Amino acid sequence: MAGVSVSMAALQQAESICQNAIGELNSSTQKLNSRYREAGERWRDDKYKQLGVIINDCSKAMKSPIDELFDCISKLKELEKAIIEYESTSL
Repeated sequence: MAGVSVSMAALQQAESICQNAIGELNSSTQKLNSRYREAGERWRDDKYKQLGVIINDCSKAMKSPIDELFDCISKLKELEKAIIEYESTSL
């Protein structure tokens, strides 16, 4: 079996990437919804309502990976704890 090496820096970088992805997904969803509302100030017809359905579907799709990213962060933190515990164990 090959040896495996994981650095705390790599785990922290992975957590940061997940946090950034969550932030970007939330920000993009907010911008999309905001621009849709802005369009509604001058455009209120059936096409606007149809666009609203599409915007809603897109927003849901963009937010769907967020729970998985939070789960990933949680697992990365568990791995960090396990590594700290392992490294503090003297044989």
